[in-house]
Parts: sequence; structure tokens; C-alpha cells
Amino acid sequence: MNQVLLHKYARTLLQSGVNLQEKQTLVVSVDVDNKDFAVIVTEEAYQLGAKEVIINWRHTPITRQRLLHADSSVLETPAKWIPVYYEQYVEEKAAFLSLISANPKALAGIPTERISLNSRNLNKVLSFYHTAIMNSSVTWCVAAVPTVLWAELLGYEGSDEEKLNQLWLTLLKLCRLNDVEAKETYAHHMAKLRHRREALNALDLKALRYTCENGTDLLLELPEDHIWQGGEEFSKEGIKFNANIPTEEVFCAPQWNGVNGKVVSTKPLIYQGNPISNFSFTFENGKIVDYTAEEGLDILKELIETDEGSQYLGEVALVDHYSPISQSNRIYYETLFDENASCHLAIGAAYPTCLKNSDGLSEEELKERGLNHSLAHVDFMIGHENMNIKGITKDGQQVDIMIDGRLLV
Repeated sequence: MNQVLLHKYARTLLQSGVNLQEKQTLVVSVDVDNKDFAVIVTEEAYQLGAKEVIINWRHTPITRQRLLHADSSVLETPAKWIPVYYEQYVEEKAAFLSLISANPKALAGIPTERISLNSRNLNKVLSFYHTAIMNSSVTWCVAAVPTVLWAELLGYEGSDEEKLNQLWLTLLKLCRLNDVEAKETYAHHMAKLRHRREALNALDLKALRYTCENGTDLLLELPEDHIWQGGEEFSKEGIKFNANIPTEEVFCAPQWNGVNGKVVSTKPLIYQGNPISNFSFTFENGKIVDYTAEEGLDILKELIETDEGSQYLGEVALVDHYSPISQSNRIYYETLFDENASCHLAIGAAYPTCLKNSDGLSEEELKERGLNHSLAHVDFMIGHENMNIKGITKDGQQVDIMIDGRLLV
């Protein structure tokens, strides 16, 4: 792969993603298969003046063996060093970069109760870290790195090097960093998302009504004083960053107890290394009261039963069906990409940054103002070429937000 492009990508993740500051620590989570790109990120970070680069290595085959064979007490009680590790870097306001790759069946065959036991207890001891992320107390970014497995999943052919090169070029184009028209570059796109969220905030909507020929019919209320976010945002320290590269969405928080109706998924959800597909939810007063799935029903059940908050929604996101990712006509089997091809919702926690004057509010106070709380936050895709969305204003007027998959704001 062209090394100049790889260095450009790494620098974009550091400057426009986490916006690494001089003398700031960078924490990178990455699979060992992507060690070569981790080296490039490290080089670029130090050139930008990083204080230190910490690599948090992952390796799915080892994780799989642990989940299969480790004593259950290990899954119930995460090692004490894990929260200490994250606490140190959260306290010193490090930047957090997570590099991911698709592996939709990484944990297939592992008993769902063992996966859930591990993730639930890990989420509990790391709740402070997830709060820091959700509150934008630290700068963070999730981005992708190709693997041969992912390239083969998408149908690329040739030698391993050729497969990787093809996937690299695809990802860089979808991130708007290479082989795009001038009006579609990353900088122009950020300006477009800023305009879109400003237009939605100006409407000050009370609710959204979703209808689609596939069976979706959903009324979703928005909290008083909600804020639409999308593209670049600011940390508590006033540092501009972009949490997802690529990103096509503008998002907000729903009123936790104000969702009613049915919504049907349109893309598979990969959760804890297992696929869930062709699923639906029925809501009453915000709560999931019924759900179906053709594949992964047991996994979906574990997700919904994570805690009380995982029975409610925490995010509503709007994505034009005609985004470049959607128009590539592929399922990427990785939420980072699939969610940016499709309108989506998220089960679980809401972002406090989607509410005016939310700094310093407790979980109870945030809930009183309409925001859901949970250990979980999992996006699922509902966008469709025939999706229609109407905004309902406080005085009862209806405004077209989306017609046949096309965003009008």
C-alpha cells in the first residue's frame, strides 16, 4: 500500500480525529494483526509532539480462548489493573484512538452467557471511562484498519497484499480522504454536517415520526432542550475532535420514555462477535416490549437484558440513504461503516452532550430531563430507500425531514 496515503490517514486520525495536542498522551487500541499501521500512528503522533504513545493490544483468537476456557470467576471479576489502567489515562486527559476491523463471527459458538458475563462486569468496572467518552470529557476517535479476513468477506480477490490494498483504497475513499471530488472532501463534508445539525436545532422539534413500507411505524419524542450533534464536536476542554471517521450522521437523544411503535432493522448488527439479522422492536412508552430476530435472537436477548436502561433507546441518528457508504451497495459487517450508510437508533445510554446545560448533572438528573442511562450503547440500522421521516414541532406542525431516504435538511 502507498505509504504516503497511510501516513496521511494516520495524521488525519490524529489531527482531525482525536486532535492530539502537544505533550498529550495517546492511547491506541488495536489488533496485533495491524501492528504495521500502529507503528505509523506512533511515528506520526510523536512527530506531532505526543508526550507518550500507549498501545493497548487486542488479539481475537486469544480473547476467544479466554471466553471459552477461563474459569467463570475470571469473567465475573475483571483484573484490578484494568480500571487502574484506564483511570490513569482518563485523569490525565489522554486522547483515545480505537482502530477496528470487521470480524462478524469472531465469537461464534461461545456460550452467550459467558460473553455477557464478561462484558457486563467489564462495563461495570469501566463505567467511569464510558462516562468520560459519552460526556466528551476526553477526545476520542474510532476508525478502521483493513485485514485480509475483512477484505475476503467483502469479496476482494488476489494475493493477500492485493486484497488489503483494495480494501485500503475503499476505506480511504469512504473516509473522503482519497479519490473524491473537491466538493466531497473531508473538510467540505464537515461543513455540510455542521449546516445540517444547525438546521435541525433551529427547528426545535418535539418528535419524529418514521414510516416505511418494510413495517417501520415509530413515533419518537425528543427531550426539551435537546441538541443535535454530528461531525466535529468539542471536548470539555474546548478541543475540537471527530469521534468517528468516517461519519455521515447527525444524532440526538430521544426522550427515554417517549418512543412508541415498531421499527424494523435493515442491516445486520454485529454484537459481541456474533451477527443478529432481520430483527425488529416494538416500543411502548419508550420500553422494548417485544422483539424478533431471524438470526441471533439469543444474542439480542442478552443485549436487551444488560440492565434496565438497555430496554430503552439512547440515540437517534439521521443519515442520507444516498451517502457514499450506502451507495457502495455493500454491507461492511462493521457498525462504524454500516451505521454511516443508514439512519439508526441505539439501545442504551444517551450522550449528555445532546442536552443543553447538562454539565455536572447526575444520572438521576439527566433522566429527569429525558436522557436514558445504561451500561450498553449499541447502534442498529433502520435506514431504507423508502424511509420517510416527519418532524413534529411544538405547535403541532409537520415538517418533512426525509422523503424516500433523502434528507431534506
